[in-house]
Amino acid sequence: MRFIKFTIALLCTVALTWLAGRSFGVKGNNLPPLMPLLNPVTGFWSNAERQITSNTEELNFSQLNAPARVVWDKKMVPHIFAENLADALFLQGYVTAKHRLWQMDISARAAAGTLSEVLGERTLTIDSLRRGQGIQLAAENAVKGWQTADDFYLLESYTHGVNAFIDNMSYADQGVEFKLLGQEILPWTTEKTALVTKSMALSLCMRQHDLPATNTLQMLGQKEYDFLFPAWNPKQSPIIPRGTKFAFADTLQPGHTALPDSAIGYLPHQPFKLPPENIGSNNWAISGKKSATGNPILCNDPHLNLTLPAIWFELQIHTPELNVYGVSVPGIPGILIGFNDHIAWGETNVGHDVADWYRMEWTDSTRSAYIFDGQVVPTTVREEIIRVKGRAEPIRDTVL
Repeated sequence: MRFIKFTIALLCTVALTWLAGRSFGVKGNNLPPLMPLLNPVTGFWSNAERQITSNTEELNFSQLNAPARVVWDKKMVPHIFAENLADALFLQGYVTAKHRLWQMDISARAAAGTLSEVLGERTLTIDSLRRGQGIQLAAENAVKGWQTADDFYLLESYTHGVNAFIDNMSYADQGVEFKLLGQEILPWTTEKTALVTKSMALSLCMRQHDLPATNTLQMLGQKEYDFLFPAWNPKQSPIIPRGTKFAFADTLQPGHTALPDSAIGYLPHQPFKLPPENIGSNNWAISGKKSATGNPILCNDPHLNLTLPAIWFELQIHTPELNVYGVSVPGIPGILIGFNDHIAWGETNVGHDVADWYRMEWTDSTRSAYIFDGQVVPTTVREEIIRVKGRAEPIRDTVL
């Protein structure tokens, strides 16, 4: 009888251990394997916030050209001290990945259209939209352009820093998001940095009024439309003094018009979601003559989305030639908004209409070619393979 009880207990233990090591789908959601997640040493417990104390971290990697260190203050802001900029950006990649790797990964995936690989079918609509927009192709082309620059090695150094953390990371070091999703952590690439920049562009540079403007022009006629919507509003007062001549050439060639006057009628929806009407950013400066301290004040307020984690990652970079403090975007090297020993700077976005819509003139129903400048141009075909978590076969989509 004791042998039977022992055998039953052993079989139950083995079965529970096997079950705890597997992922299961429940009502369309994938539960992570519970055994590694609940492990008291390396599971989600290891992601609990620790008591914050300032400390110095001496880092030695084969990719570094000279000794370097990172000083963490009581706010857990990293202060990077290196002998050259390449080493400093290597360490920026390392410390950013240490705290924001999942954010970096999910931002790149959101732009590339690969969310469904880790989140399942619920993100298929987003992935399909991004594939149709060609964001991945745009990122690939961006890297090709960057590779021609003399300082491309700095971006590569940042990439090596991110991968140095990934290569030395244990399961306990993984972010809780990776553990909950049971997600494989892939190496960082310069292409993923390009995808993060495209993700920011999608937030800041997708305002477009072609369809409502074309409908309004069709309704009012050219004269009334030009009066109501002048390309240069005579009532506006820009920062550039009045009377300044703008020396720019009109690059729109004859015959190249976006959506001709009678191209479309009323459409009940927008192909892409438009930004909120009244959203915007602002910035201003005060002379030292008007401040209590006698120092000038610069305020920069880019109205970006509220996210968790936050969009910004605060840090300092110090080399013999450079001393800069401010905020970066995880996944992008350098400091975007901040100050150095001489100046402070900010950046924001005016939300101008920067996306254009065109009506394609196809040669036939196969859409294998189209007319451009009176010439027949063959269509470039790109096959998009969307892998979906929980599906055995990927979804294949053809984008022209």
